Amino acid sequence: MDTFFEQIVSIKKSGKAVLAVIGIWLLAIILTALLIIFNPIPVFNIILIFGIMYGAFWLSTRFNVEYEYIITNGTLDIDKIINKSSRKRILSFELGGVSRLEKYNPSMLNSINGKDVTFACNPGDENAYLLVAEKEGKPSSYLVFAPEERLQTAVKKFVPKYIANSAFK
Repeated sequence: MDTFFEQIVSIKKSGKAVLAVIGIWLLAIILTALLIIFNPIPVFNIILIFGIMYGAFWLSTRFNVEYEYIITNGTLDIDKIINKSSRKRILSFELGGVSRLEKYNPSMLNSINGKDVTFACNPGDENAYLLVAEKEGKPSSYLVFAPEERLQTAVKKFVPKYIANSAFK
């Protein structure tokens, strides 16, 4: 029998993200005003203004991010969903290859290259856990995620028993 569990985590916009969206729209308004003032051909103004506004809308929606955790028959997949319209698989591995699963503490990552770590939860989330998957005896994936109770139970089913006994405590 197939097992399937999923959870969607919405990422809250940080102050930088909000400022970036405001900056995008301010720049679009300034460019539109400059086009209206300095472009002598009004027909092209309409097309350019439409393009600028569409570009600003498209860029500002790129900040609407969600992560989806999917467990299917012992495989954990992490998808990044942007603006509820485009999906990209960012990480996939077998839970049987997990070597560590513990409460996340930022100091744990001091010896790890930041590019090797996937953050799939809100920054500062109190329920965040670090999961390290291994391939051929070497760490291949570092995942910081915040699974809910139902997903924690599913993860415990598939990770090695010595990890499952102390997981999510």
